[in-house]
Amino acid sequence: MAVVAPAPPARRMDPGFRRDDSHDGQTGMTLIEMLVVLAIIGVAAGAVTLGIGAATRKPSVESEARRLASRLQAAADDAMLGDKLIAFTAEPHGYGFATIGANGKLAPRTDDAFAPHTLPAGITLTLDVRPPLVLGVDGSGKPIAATVDNGSRRWLVRYDGMTATALPAPATP
Repeated sequence: MAVVAPAPPARRMDPGFRRDDSHDGQTGMTLIEMLVVLAIIGVAAGAVTLGIGAATRKPSVESEARRLASRLQAAADDAMLGDKLIAFTAEPHGYGFATIGANGKLAPRTDDAFAPHTLPAGITLTLDVRPPLVLGVDGSGKPIAATVDNGSRRWLVRYDGMTATALPAPATP
């Protein structure tokens, strides 16, 4: 005859006890969450690196000459596309642009691209013409040559009435 073991007594569940099955025994971050965190850290590190490099970089004659050429080109393009006269103005320690009104008066430009620019200490700008230089609406502006110099390096900026270019100045004998 087979002996049957008695069944264990039935357990009663405490009505105040509830089992939390929401985690299924797994905790931590998903792969997507980890990738998002790594991407944020990468972007932040890149921004800091670029910011530190720009803050410690000393302005050079080359960068100032290229800035002048690109701003002259942008102003010439603005004059042609906007059908308005724009003047290039220069002062002892910088340069800027102005719009020439119907009455012939110069109104300084203050928007970002054409706002006055102050040259860094030790860098000078020499023009072969007397400012203001009118940038024509039809590309008929007067050609100029500008020299950007810091005593040891020189760059030339040439504007031919249509385009502006920056080149290292030839060595002087």
